[in-house]
Amino acid sequence: MSENSLQRIEMKFLLDAERSAQVKSWAREHLDSDAHCNSESDDSYDINTLYLDTPELDLFHRTGVVGNSKHRIRRYGNDAMLWLETKRKKQLVVRKNRTPVSPDDLTPRLTAISAGTADQASPNTEHPAWCGDWFLQRVTERHLLPAIQIAYRRFARTRVVGQETLRLTIDSQMKARPIDGWNVATESGAPLCPAVSFGHYEVLELKFHDQMPSLFKQLLTQFVIPGTGFSKYRAALVATDIVPEIPHSLYRAIAAAPQQQHASEYTLDA
Repeated sequence: MSENSLQRIEMKFLLDAERSAQVKSWAREHLDSDAHCNSESDDSYDINTLYLDTPELDLFHRTGVVGNSKHRIRRYGNDAMLWLETKRKKQLVVRKNRTPVSPDDLTPRLTAISAGTADQASPNTEHPAWCGDWFLQRVTERHLLPAIQIAYRRFARTRVVGQETLRLTIDSQMKARPIDGWNVATESGAPLCPAVSFGHYEVLELKFHDQMPSLFKQLLTQFVIPGTGFSKYRAALVATDIVPEIPHSLYRAIAAAPQQQHASEYTLDA
């Protein structure tokens, strides 16, 4: 297995356009530029993600083993590399595994798995180990397939305090597209399929390790911001009518419901 592991606390909040502008102004004053941003004036970059799920949509329904973990393939801006990623979240604690790979290495392997002609995910001395084998094994064992493609713009600021890196992100301009095989869009490339906008709000995330930093406590004291359990993936499936049986208004109400959590008291348990 070749994967980078990350464990941290992530808190999620909903913002309207006015409050988003206020939080961005606060972040520029208190936090530093993020290395991932492609424009210092904008402090933002584009993300395109292909989400995987089972034919029964276990991730959407939060059932079975797949319902506890997100499996996705992500591209940042026009970067040629793709990131294989799994993410599990229990309460506010996120555990994430990530590996960068070349599309030229990844796509043939995934296509072979879909066609039932692959053996890369199984130990075989005839095939050298590949850094993404751990992800391919999960795709095979959990019967994962492309489900939806989601694109959005991410504002990001960061700061190192002591030995800890704090990160604030705000996601906006969220759009969902039907899949085009295993392809992942680029920032400047032609759209793979017509896009459907969803989520007429922006999503703030505060990311840190161990206890909540005083800077983020200051932010949440200065601004009244509702916590949320909003899921881009679930909202995108509803917006594109892949899961039409759930009324849009009902799902929006559930997704946007504030979470009654005393986040300042959370610590990260190993």
